[in-house]
Amino acid sequence: MVRLEHKAGPTIIRELALRLYPSPLESFREAISNAFDEGSHKVEVTCSSREVIVEDWGEGIKEVETFRIYGQDTKAGLGGEIIGEKGLGKLALLRLGVNVEFRTNNGKFGIDIFMRVEYIDAEHGALDDFLDHKGTRVIVPDPDLVPPTDELADYLRKVFGLRIASGLDVILNGAKLTSKVDPKEERLFRMKGGTDIFGNLKADKSGKGYVDLYVKHVFIKSVLVDPERDFKGWVNSNELVPTTNRNDILSNITYVDFLDHLREEVAHRFPRREEELDKLDTLLANELTRMMRSYLKHMGITPRGDMPSGKGNEPYELGRQKREVTHRKTEKPRKPEPEEEKRLKAFMKTDKPILRTRRLEFGFDEVRTPLGNDKPPMYFNPPNLVIHNTSNDLYRFAKKNKASMGPKWLRILPWLARTCVCMNKDSSKWDMERMNLETDKAMRYFLAQKGEITD
Repeated sequence: MVRLEHKAGPTIIRELALRLYPSPLESFREAISNAFDEGSHKVEVTCSSREVIVEDWGEGIKEVETFRIYGQDTKAGLGGEIIGEKGLGKLALLRLGVNVEFRTNNGKFGIDIFMRVEYIDAEHGALDDFLDHKGTRVIVPDPDLVPPTDELADYLRKVFGLRIASGLDVILNGAKLTSKVDPKEERLFRMKGGTDIFGNLKADKSGKGYVDLYVKHVFIKSVLVDPERDFKGWVNSNELVPTTNRNDILSNITYVDFLDHLREEVAHRFPRREEELDKLDTLLANELTRMMRSYLKHMGITPRGDMPSGKGNEPYELGRQKREVTHRKTEKPRKPEPEEEKRLKAFMKTDKPILRTRRLEFGFDEVRTPLGNDKPPMYFNPPNLVIHNTSNDLYRFAKKNKASMGPKWLRILPWLARTCVCMNKDSSKWDMERMNLETDKAMRYFLAQKGEITD
């Protein structure tokens, strides 16, 4: 038996270059990430319809053989917060144009590399033959698609906001980009296994319950943590694994544990926002809740039903209806010895999340919060939150007191049906056709329950 290595042809290279990174903006992210990984403290980007240039002052490309390897960790020995992992980022530059040139000076000799989908050409030369300083200059002549400068600037400020605020320079068309992100960080909590998570969370009335999530101090995405509390900020965790295109986080056990701890930290630090509902809103809310409960029972769907309850002194609340909690009389516990108490406090402070939770009999909690038109009128946020976006124009339209438009529940039905379908744990695996089919089935179920159609 002969063991042979896998080999990739131009077809898979084209697939990785054009399909893995859906936006040309990500090509700039990957080029700048490579520059930071090579130790450069400054990256200059020149972007026009004639050519794109990304230049850094890092260590340069060491050798062509390593450069042309894709899907292999070639940066493991560099140390520090290395962004790249699989050697695929440079392929994103082919998203900008069919020809990409790399002129490099690695401190020992120079290399000029021409990369196309079909092949790589390389020429070696003296130290300053291709670049007069140590580092790399990437050139994409006659780019196919160049994003507007202001759009690119906003994107780079978002992705590299922490690194820019910490002193690294990103210069776009001669203008140095600035960042409003506060880079000061503190220890927030400790995950299972003893991993400390750092970040910067602050109470803020403009906060909508979202946190910016960074891995290796590079922005990945914003995640909804708790829309009932006014706060905002960022969290960095190098233990999380980004997806291959770095637009999301791999949903594994570590990520679930991270989100659980983050929600508990937020619940512990920030009080709930009080929101008054008038009588009509309450009636509509209760009706939608009954409809969702009936559908989930019919489909056998049970989202996880534990929610953090903050500092423990907030009222137990479900569906905006206050409920009395009966406290059982228990035997007074033995007071621990001073040394034992000291150890217990230290253990609880460093390793354990707060365990005060409220169990929801429906398996989900509903939150009404103003998120604007950037978010749908109603949607499901895993593991158990149903969000009613009260400031969305469509949601406000659906709630108008106008009998000629039909009952309010009927106007909200399209989003209610889609929300319920998304609560199915298998929905993330469905294509658009299957998702639409299941949504139609849910709408028919609701209409049949209300006697509007015969199922």
